[in-house]
Amino acid sequence: MKPATEKTPDKAPEQGLAPEDRRGKVSSRFVRREAAMAASDAKHARIIAQRFSLLRTRILHEMRNRGWSKLAVVPVTPGAGGTFVAVNLSLALARQPHTRVALVDLDLGNPGVARQLGIPGCAPVVPVLRAGTELDELVVCVDEAPNLAVLAPERPEAEAAEILQDETLAQAMQRLHELHPAEIVILDTAALLAEDAALAALPLADALLLVADGRKGTAADMAEAERLLVGMPPVMGVVLNKSED
Repeated sequence: MKPATEKTPDKAPEQGLAPEDRRGKVSSRFVRREAAMAASDAKHARIIAQRFSLLRTRILHEMRNRGWSKLAVVPVTPGAGGTFVAVNLSLALARQPHTRVALVDLDLGNPGVARQLGIPGCAPVVPVLRAGTELDELVVCVDEAPNLAVLAPERPEAEAAEILQDETLAQAMQRLHELHPAEIVILDTAALLAEDAALAALPLADALLLVADGRKGTAADMAEAERLLVGMPPVMGVVLNKSED
């Protein structure tokens, strides 16, 4: 596979509102910028949109057939563009009229989803877990993609691998899914060959989508990734990113 503002003040919760209406809402600079670029370079925008639309179709078909809902987007090496793929895939999925999508940044040691999307990041995850508060408190909806909910910490958290292996997080993620069910949950993870935080996050997923660096990645990288993924959730496919200028 080959694809290429500030938070608005929240109103006080009101009874009778659906759960998604109680979440904070944010505007995405990334979506607005992409729309502006599409107006100025329609051909390039169409190529990118087509690639992610094709990836979306294949992902939805496979996951629906297998009854899966959680997909981890895993860069093989640092800088491969995993967050870029996770964000664009999430937006492509959310453009489906009746497909609810959740995007969760699980690269807790170096979170990048909020920066990539151009939205304000949320508070750290660890204090929320320790306080016994639901992760739902950290979730926001994107104005430009109404079907997309995002949990994206603003700052790195220490001991990311330990957090990800804590059963408390797994239970909190399950409760989040029960409170606000999404057909597809995209989990953005750390680079597989960089640190153990990526391996720690993978059991939270039903399936994996690897992202390889089309310019700097090597066959040795893929061989090592294959070795590390023994016993992990199945690999749905590999996206070759950065293969074109």
